[in-house]
Amino acid sequence: MTEPGSRSGGPTPRRVSVVIPALDEAAVIGETVRQVVRFLDGWADAFQLVVVDDGSSDGTADEVERATDDPRVELLRHPACRGKGAAIRSGVAASRLDHVLFTDADLSMPIEELERVWELLESADVVVASKRCGAAEIDYPPLRRLTGAFGQMLIHTFVVRGISDTQGGFKLFRGDVARALFRVQRLDGFGFDFEVLYLARRYGWRVTETPFRGRHRIGGSITLRSYLRTLGEVGRVVAAKVLRRYPAAPPSGAPDPVDTIATS
Repeated sequence: MTEPGSRSGGPTPRRVSVVIPALDEAAVIGETVRQVVRFLDGWADAFQLVVVDDGSSDGTADEVERATDDPRVELLRHPACRGKGAAIRSGVAASRLDHVLFTDADLSMPIEELERVWELLESADVVVASKRCGAAEIDYPPLRRLTGAFGQMLIHTFVVRGISDTQGGFKLFRGDVARALFRVQRLDGFGFDFEVLYLARRYGWRVTETPFRGRHRIGGSITLRSYLRTLGEVGRVVAAKVLRRYPAAPPSGAPDPVDTIATS
């Protein structure tokens, strides 16, 4: 695997596709697009921004189109809401560059985190920015902190071990690894996060977790109903594992897996 580089002459060009799922995000998506384009224009050697409107009813797509006419920004539309996992899957399928990042529409983790997370690609195929390890700061209400901890305990016990924050909305992949994983994963809801990480571990790709640095802003579309649905998706992944519904090997053409699972 090649080493991460920089615009100033590092060995690997910064060529990144950024995927942002959006459901009824008209209030923030325009500014998000402008911020991401401004950062990537100064940092990346090449970039592609894919915004996936997951059946919004509030003019989200219109705000994306008003925000910029940059040809590097692409808008995909689902005619009806299919779920965050389905939106990310569509965006990854449309990605073309060497690396893929997905992040949330409200930029609760600033896009500038990409500069630091990028440096970990030397020893990882997937980098997870975690709100639950190391120096991360979490500004969660007590109930959400409790339910989140319970959910992570179930995920750790039954799906994927060794990752403290599977649900973090800021994950960076080698592009070929991302496209292989999202061809295999099945869940349309929020459970896609732990499903993808389980598959990455299953196929031997290296997963690194790093603390998110900064203050996480609470927001987004997590409700009790979606939380309970996500817990149900834990059961669906367990059933798929037991019934051997996932392919034994990654899709044809995927990069060779390795045996190392790194944590930093």
